[in-house]
Amino acid sequence: MQNYLQVEGLIVQRLKDQLEEIRVLSSWGMPVIHEEAELPPTVIIFLEEDKPGPIQGNQQKVEQTWLCLVVVRDAESDAGALISRVINAVVGWTPDRALFKPFQRTPSAYSPDYSPNGIFYFPLAFETSFLFKTTE
Repeated sequence: MQNYLQVEGLIVQRLKDQLEEIRVLSSWGMPVIHEEAELPPTVIIFLEEDKPGPIQGNQQKVEQTWLCLVVVRDAESDAGALISRVINAVVGWTPDRALFKPFQRTPSAYSPDYSPNGIFYFPLAFETSFLFKTTE
């Protein structure tokens, strides 16, 4: 594996393909997200957790949790349908069968939130795993 974070781009592309009318972005986490009036509706992707397991020979199992942050202006009319679409696009999907296990939904360290600017945030966490070869 040449790119340890390669699944991020695959998730972004998957959501762009499945949610054509929704903006999909990647980020380095909650602290660097810039709230703008035109932000919603958007899905923002970032690595929430990286859990390497024990090394066995020249490989190591790695579990990664990727957050898909659903950002909407109106929680009552916009959130539910978009959340369902994101879940349906990611759960059970295998970005590359030779490398990754299918995504499953997992608890997030983040809770839904609301900003004083009237923007709602709904975190959806998804986990996959892969074997990282320490030498190629």
